[in-house]
Amino acid sequence: MATGYKYAERNAASQVDWSAIGSSISKTLTDESERREKAKKEIAEASNQYAETLSNAPMGDSRDFNDWTLDFASNAQEFRLMQDRMLRSGRMKLRDYNMSRQNLKSGTEQAFNLAKEYNAEYADKMKRLQDGESQDLEGFLMGTAEGFSNFTKSGLYIDPNTGKVAIANKVQKTLPDGTVIYEMSQNPNDFTSINSLRNRITSKYNKFNVSKSLQPGVSDLGKRIEVIMKDGVKTREDAKQTPGYITARDTFINSFVDTNPDNVTSILTDTLAEVVTLDENGKAVGTGKGFKFTFDPNEAESSEEFILLRENPQTKRIEGDFDTANGKKQKEMARKFLETKFDTMVDFEETARQEFAPQRPTAADRKYQRELKNNADLAVDIAEVLTETDPANVQAGLGILREYGLNIRGAAKTPKGLSFEVFNDKTKKYEDVPVILDKSNLKGSVERVLQKLLGRNVDAQEVMSQLPANYFEGKSISDIEALFTPQEVVEIKEVDSRQNVMMDPLQEDLTQLKPVTVDSQIKKLEDGTVYEKEEVTTVLSEVLKKQGVDDVDVQFTTERTGSGRRGRQITTVDINSKYFEQPYKINLADFEDEIRTIIQDITNKRKSQMTFGGASTEQGTDTAPQTANVDAFGNRIE
Repeated sequence: MATGYKYAERNAASQVDWSAIGSSISKTLTDESERREKAKKEIAEASNQYAETLSNAPMGDSRDFNDWTLDFASNAQEFRLMQDRMLRSGRMKLRDYNMSRQNLKSGTEQAFNLAKEYNAEYADKMKRLQDGESQDLEGFLMGTAEGFSNFTKSGLYIDPNTGKVAIANKVQKTLPDGTVIYEMSQNPNDFTSINSLRNRITSKYNKFNVSKSLQPGVSDLGKRIEVIMKDGVKTREDAKQTPGYITARDTFINSFVDTNPDNVTSILTDTLAEVVTLDENGKAVGTGKGFKFTFDPNEAESSEEFILLRENPQTKRIEGDFDTANGKKQKEMARKFLETKFDTMVDFEETARQEFAPQRPTAADRKYQRELKNNADLAVDIAEVLTETDPANVQAGLGILREYGLNIRGAAKTPKGLSFEVFNDKTKKYEDVPVILDKSNLKGSVERVLQKLLGRNVDAQEVMSQLPANYFEGKSISDIEALFTPQEVVEIKEVDSRQNVMMDPLQEDLTQLKPVTVDSQIKKLEDGTVYEKEEVTTVLSEVLKKQGVDDVDVQFTTERTGSGRRGRQITTVDINSKYFEQPYKINLADFEDEIRTIIQDITNKRKSQMTFGGASTEQGTDTAPQTANVDAFGNRIE
């Protein structure tokens, strides 16, 4: 064989075995093809299994629940098919497909199991509530879960980007063409992921026991004060102003406030119970505005009364967000409360060196114990009002509450709770203060009423601890309603008395009020000086209010009598009040002649009745409290 320049014949060992390589490549391609086919088959089987799960969506006795479940199952089926098509066509990566499908599957399983999980947790949550172990936040979150269970107003939604399932309330929307549709609410309070909702149901939030938590620090600081006082500080009060005391106290308190937001929400809602501000002297003053929870940042930004809630990214639990502007103020309210409470628990009455010997209780100690005993007695009387089944005893019990030195005038027990007429030292007026009760939690309701009546500087939990451990066992809040109003003598002057003076009801210039006699206003009604319906109603109403009819209702009524040509319309002036057995009806044609006689008759009847603003009594004999058509303090409910 011819050879070329510098040609060297190849060694057989150096030759490439292309047949072996071809065989290996062919096997690799075959294996990859088989792997892909197997993967496709597994994906298809998993998809079909999920379809089977959707087809077997749980059904119940409620048609609304069945519709709610079937709507989601139908949407999930369509989303499943869309995912499968996108994967097969290459428009969706396998990694994204697997992640989205897993979110969809787990969300579906969690949604279908929600009812079971809620029922499993409900009994335990109710027991914790009744035993005073849980804070308000726990009950609020369970309440949001109940809110989503209104199947006519909520729905399950699938995030098309992630496959995650959310539950949300639906809102009605009208399109430009008049078509009415329902879509997912965008209010953060109205929607949440299924996983987050499960956490709301299962998470527990313990009530922060203020006195028990602070006691170790108080005991430790008491020893430090002894050391401080050995250096010549004369009193405990002075010792509490030293940097060593303040630093130690604040460090101890910050360990509760800065490390666990659950402690802060409990202090705000279970103990403080209302937003507080500082007056010109730097003293904390309650505003009367109770705290509320919200998931809406805009709502939380609008007022300090809204506690913003968020999901902790690490634990996935819902907790208070105290990093916002209002959140920081709320945390500071809790911190200041603990500082005040801590200081009151540290005895500062004894002088230096005397405290080292056994001492008798100081005057401050005795006073504190008396107040604690008095408040515990108040708790017992509140509990008796709530549980009593005899209306007369409930009414009497409401009256007894006034004897505790509280600025209460009237009180009522209604289906929703208790309501008190309390004197406001700032406005110098009596204001309606309602306290909503939890009928399933007698102990918690009594504690809430105590906190409302005694104010934020009293530790209601400590007061409740004075009662026997089994005091609330076997007791429950009754449905009995009652009203207590103090008897106040009404001074009603005669209609023609020159001393019976009122402000001119038709005066337009309110900057210079004009006094007039009741008699002069009746004469205007008699001689027709006042004749328009609106003016007659105003004058007559104000005259009767001056004569003790504080809820008078004046109406003009026109009725047709007879038929055909003989029929005619008759207009009457109708005067009604809770003080009348039946309304007064005066024909408009006879109004000018009869109005003085009617007003005189009403005046005589009112003068024979003993109380003002409450249920009327005749001849000095009390009638049963009339609560059906009046509010907590006897005002007519329209």
